[in-house]
Amino acid sequence: MERESVFEDFYRAERTTILRAVVYALEDADLGAEATDEALARAYERWDDVGAMANPAGWVFRVAVNHGRNRHRRRLLERRKPPPPDRDRPDVEAIADPALAQALARLPLDQRTVIVLRFHLDWSIDAIAESLGCAPGTVKSRLHRGLQRLGSMLEAPV
Repeated sequence: MERESVFEDFYRAERTTILRAVVYALEDADLGAEATDEALARAYERWDDVGAMANPAGWVFRVAVNHGRNRHRRRLLERRKPPPPDRDRPDVEAIADPALAQALARLPLDQRTVIVLRFHLDWSIDAIAESLGCAPGTVKSRLHRGLQRLGSMLEAPV
C-alpha cells in the first residue's frame, strides 16, 4: 500500500509539469499526453527502481520523449492520418510570446529539450544530463547552441 501512495504523491506533484515539458519538446499536444501517460505507467511498473532515483521526473521525461519520438516515426512510416481534430486535447497553456514559440519550434529536438528543461522546469545542468543520459558538457553545449539560435531567430540576445 505504501508504494502506491508514494507513487500517487509523485504523480500528483509532477504530472502536469512533465506533461507540459514533453508537449513543448515534441510540439504535439496529443502525442505529448500519450507519451507522458505511457512513461508514467512504465514508472509505476518499476516504481521501486524509479522512485529510488535522484530525479524520477527526469526518468519519466526521458521515457516520454523517447516514446513520443518512436510514435512519431511510426506515424511517418505508416503514413497514417493525424488524429481527428475533435479529440480532447490536454490543457497545456501556450507559450505566451508567439515569436518565441515559433523560434523554439524551429530548434532541433535536442536543443529545444534542454532549453525547456532548463528554463521551464528550472532543472540544473546535472539534472538534465542525468535525465537525458548524457554528459553535463553535452547539455551545456546544446543549451548554448540552442540559445544562440533562438537569439538569432529573434534578433535579440536570449
